[in-house]
Amino acid sequence: MDNANAASADSQRNPSALLQRVLSAVVLLPLVIVCVWWGFWPFTMLVVVAAAVGLSELYAAFNHGGYLSNYPLGIILMALLLGAMIVRAVTGVDLLAPALALTVMIGLAACASRHAQHGAVAEWALTVGGALYVGSLMGFLILLRAMETPLFNGLLAPLQPQPGAAWIALVLMATWGQDLFAYFVGKRWGQHKMAPSLSPRKTWEGAAGGVLGALVGAFLALALFGLPLSLWVTALIGLVAGIVGPVGDLSESFIKRQAGLKDAGSLIPGHGGILDRIDSVLFSAPAIYITLMLTMAL
Repeated sequence: MDNANAASADSQRNPSALLQRVLSAVVLLPLVIVCVWWGFWPFTMLVVVAAAVGLSELYAAFNHGGYLSNYPLGIILMALLLGAMIVRAVTGVDLLAPALALTVMIGLAACASRHAQHGAVAEWALTVGGALYVGSLMGFLILLRAMETPLFNGLLAPLQPQPGAAWIALVLMATWGQDLFAYFVGKRWGQHKMAPSLSPRKTWEGAAGGVLGALVGAFLALALFGLPLSLWVTALIGLVAGIVGPVGDLSESFIKRQAGLKDAGSLIPGHGGILDRIDSVLFSAPAIYITLMLTMAL
């Protein structure tokens, strides 16, 4: 989502690129909706597969930039983190703290065997950091899908959506609303660069439009699904998503800049890799979950 709130110069020069983006979205969006709606386990499997592919892209980016990382070890460490999230979602038993401790301990012990190799410490740090970045943040989607807070009668009440599906829809609609509004506002009115050395096409005008889009997405989810949220909490969630989504985008841009890459991968035509598609969600899902937990506790 590196160009989300920017003028679409590339698409204007190459209309086929925009067509690729649209066609990819047409194919992938129904898959995501079906998995979200179908149930906890189909959605969890989608999250696990996306996390594995995203971690592969991340480590490939590290390696492309000359930084060593260990994918097999990273998969094991990420499995610990996602496993703890799944156990908490299914049983309520919180094993995240032990999983975090084991992630550090196993990662360091595995890399210690290469103590004579230059860069082994950096390899450990990047391997563990990558597993934490993708695994722990993706895990919040699993926790959100497992939420069973009863819904009110929304516009889609006749379809009887599961509460967890509605909470995932809130995250996706707020995040995608931010992305969509930021793109078009930035394209039309963007003038003041937000982070020119990191993401040259992002503008403050686009960022402001993105906040508006996140608010629209959050309130639309409230109306469609009957989420048990007050207006002020819905507005807060929209504001949070509108702020942290671009931060997640810029964070992935930072990694790609360090690695000398334009896209994290090429799996999705017109969009890049999995990480390029979920970079904002990686930040917005935990932020929205934390916001929900704090406001529900009041």
